[in-house]
Amino acid sequence: MKGFAPKSHHRGISLIEIAITLVILALLIALGAPSFQTWLINTQLRNSAESMSAGLQRARSEAVRRNQSVQFTLVSLANPSVLDNTCAASAVGTSWVVSLDDPSGRCAVDASDVIAPRTVEKRAAGDGSSAAVVAGVDAAGAAASAVTFNGFGRTSGANPLAQINVTSNSAGTRALRVQISSGGSVRMCDPVVVDAADPRKC
Repeated sequence: MKGFAPKSHHRGISLIEIAITLVILALLIALGAPSFQTWLINTQLRNSAESMSAGLQRARSEAVRRNQSVQFTLVSLANPSVLDNTCAASAVGTSWVVSLDDPSGRCAVDASDVIAPRTVEKRAAGDGSSAAVVAGVDAAGAAASAVTFNGFGRTSGANPLAQINVTSNSAGTRALRVQISSGGSVRMCDPVVVDAADPRKC
């Protein structure tokens, strides 16, 4: 006599279970979206500050290497993603150019030692730093857009750019600051930190 195996019943997922799962997923996304948005903006601010810090350090090292003055300039553009000849030196510019001459109106020129503005390096802010609000100031707190490093790596000229504040218009985000000393050193710091023992303090 043959034994009969019991019938196995495969139960699928019901429509109610799918609906409950989707509701829970939507709630989790809704709760996580604001913190994700803040994280994204903070990342853009850090990218912008780090980019400017790298540009300043490049300008200083080129000045020492060439033993001649090299300028770092904040520039604003008609299209933030394209470094073209619409550029103008601006204390609120989110893009930058390292060059031997004033790059205003000549940002489309490729790196060259002979063609003005004798560009060394340049960077358009683009979408990667779209949330950044930049404010360049000199040592007295007045708006400034450029700093020139001499062959010794020190800043030179009248009222050079002494700090770049990188902030956002969104609430709850972190501000960063890039400081340039008269000796030429470049440092990124956090203006919110107040503990003197914390290396992030400005």
